Amino acid sequence: MSLTSMIQVFGGLAIFIYGMKLLGDGLALVAGERMRSILRMFSANRFVAVLSGAAVTCVIQSSSASTVMVIGFVNAGLLSLVQAMGLIFGANIGTTITAQLVAFDIGWIIMPSIIAGLLMSFIPRPKVAAWSGTIIGLGFLFLGMEIMSGELKFLAKDPVFMQAFQTFQCAPVNGYLPITGLLGAILVGVVATCIIQSSSACSGIIIALGASGLLDIYTAVALVLGSNIGTTITAQLAALASNRIAKQAALAHTLFNCIGVIITVLCFWIVTGGEPVFFKIIKGMGGDLPRQIANAHTVFNVVTTLVLLPAIPLLAKICERIIPVKSDTKVKYEFLEPHLLETPSIALTQTSAALRKMTKKAWKMVNCALNVYNRNDEKNQQIEKQLEKREADVDERQQAITAYLAKLMTRPLASRESEQIPLLLHATNDVERIGDHAAIIRNIFSRMEEGELKFSPSAEAEYDKLHDVLASLADTTIQMLESPGTEKQVKAAELLGRLKAMLDISEKEHFARISSGDCKPGVGILFLELLEEIRKVARHFENINDRATMFYDIPVSGESK
Repeated sequence: MSLTSMIQVFGGLAIFIYGMKLLGDGLALVAGERMRSILRMFSANRFVAVLSGAAVTCVIQSSSASTVMVIGFVNAGLLSLVQAMGLIFGANIGTTITAQLVAFDIGWIIMPSIIAGLLMSFIPRPKVAAWSGTIIGLGFLFLGMEIMSGELKFLAKDPVFMQAFQTFQCAPVNGYLPITGLLGAILVGVVATCIIQSSSACSGIIIALGASGLLDIYTAVALVLGSNIGTTITAQLAALASNRIAKQAALAHTLFNCIGVIITVLCFWIVTGGEPVFFKIIKGMGGDLPRQIANAHTVFNVVTTLVLLPAIPLLAKICERIIPVKSDTKVKYEFLEPHLLETPSIALTQTSAALRKMTKKAWKMVNCALNVYNRNDEKNQQIEKQLEKREADVDERQQAITAYLAKLMTRPLASRESEQIPLLLHATNDVERIGDHAAIIRNIFSRMEEGELKFSPSAEAEYDKLHDVLASLADTTIQMLESPGTEKQVKAAELLGRLKAMLDISEKEHFARISSGDCKPGVGILFLELLEEIRKVARHFENINDRATMFYDIPVSGESK
């Protein structure tokens, strides 16, 4: 085999994989909002989860990408193990769409797709640009397939090249597939898919080899079975840095595919009319060899899913037994899950959830500082001792959210998704500033303690009312970050208006108390400083509320660290 031929084959493979990526990315960009709607269905039941998994995988054209997304969902607390397994089962069905697609002999679509996609890319509209990538990707997919198939047909005449493909020949002998050849071909499929990291791409190569005459249906199916096991390596790698439930989901993917391969291989020994019944069914479905390979891939995944679907609870228990979660250890969910960056709409939802968690912590600091004056019970004193540590934690969360959004900006984003990022960044900065005000408020009370100063009874009453209204505003803001709504927005505006009016009145009355001598000037200055801090905190909450109505509002089920 010449170097030129090698370059042609791998060049075709490169174009094929690139086309598959363009196609998947374009469809994901177009269907980003719909994918969010699909995610809402996950909790319904395992059957809906399978359909959802198949639909999402059809969109992104990769079961590896889908399962990595699932690992991210589980690690973020968006899915339980059972829900994740349903999605993984569905992903195995959805991934067969690529094989079915490339099995069509429609080379005439290549150039029209590339030309149309290129022309559409010049139209300055995000939606059109997303479709242009999808259409160009479709053209490149078939172009790569045609280049590979054409060159492989030429190489099929080379005796040396042909001999290499006879090593793991799986054609039946006396009606039965040779076990050595079968296991060897499965192993080749496993290794090849581990290297390529895509079962869809591996299926395309197998179909191209079949179309060139280098593979028969028996060896091709064995390679497809191996590719289904090999594709699970991506999920295993993704789960390495995830929590134990995510690791259980990755294990479930591997067990599911391995059990499916074992069941299918056992069926090869059910012979009728001198041929395994599995292959008799595939051939009976009609079509040329590429279509038969694609059909075998689909039948394998659909039948395996139907057989194992009722066993999901049992399989989940096996995974939990193999990778147990210790009873004395709390599972940590990560809102800013790196794998979710590939699904921007979900990543934005998670960022909003992380912001909500950060807001709770920042408000807890301010509330503690405000409690120091006259509500400093034992619990508050414990929080007070940790204020410096808590402020550092809030600062770290701000940095984490900012870094996460910076990474997200490098991904292909829909226009509405792009609009979310500056909103979230500004809100994050506001929350960080709220945390800073806790230290300033605590410092005001420290100065009062040093001078043994106290507010006048009327000032204390005003302070308590201001504290209570600010607490209500904080609670409403946190609720807004969870699920924005008109009712909460109206309530936040009403609380904010009341608080501003109360602050104005307090300032006027306090100046009057200082003038009349009811309040010492030293205490009066500190009280005015405190009013200004409350005003600033309220202003930050106002900024967050103004932006919260424009955030994504998918609820999450887990709590991160």
